[in-house]
Amino acid sequence: MSNNRRLENQGSLAKKFGKSRTFVSLSLNKQSVTRASENLVNEIYEYLHEKYGI
Repeated sequence: MSNNRRLENQGSLAKKFGKSRTFVSLSLNKQSVTRASENLVNEIYEYLHEKYGI
């Protein structure tokens, strides 16, 4: 995701998915390993893949 920092950042992803930036950060950095974090990371991956072909 760091390569596409100009396209999306943790704040914009948090707003898009209705989560706090802290929760997004902890989830993406694997510091939170709850089911909700796993689901969020999967949703973000799918979103970025569909939107940017990442």
